[in-house]
Amino acid sequence: MVRHLTPTFALGALCRGKEIEQFLGPVERGGRRGVRWITLSPGRAGVGVYLNEVEDIPSETFRDITYQLPLDPDDETWGKEITTVATPEEAISLAEREFGATADRWVNQAFVSDEYYDYVTSGRPDRTD
Repeated sequence: MVRHLTPTFALGALCRGKEIEQFLGPVERGGRRGVRWITLSPGRAGVGVYLNEVEDIPSETFRDITYQLPLDPDDETWGKEITTVATPEEAISLAEREFGATADRWVNQAFVSDEYYDYVTSGRPDRTD
């Protein structure tokens, strides 16, 4: 099964008003191990860029990353809003430039949990590429 969107399809999804996400891998905050992903969410004001950093629960059977506790208890459950930009192109560019997202790793909304599960079952490498 192919789950990653081509760059053209990722842009097209945003233009049609659909969210896209990308698993970014491990992160550590305050001595706590976690994982993070970025969400691009189109809306009336532009495209919102949200960064999610949650605890990495040590389980090879737990798949749904969206139910894990945020590393920062002040973060909203849907992630920390970074900014809103005018266009889908700007959102993708910002995600790549500022957060290390890559053009060929975007997935449709809800598939980020599958990306996390691949990360878990591959032994939690330092970076998913």
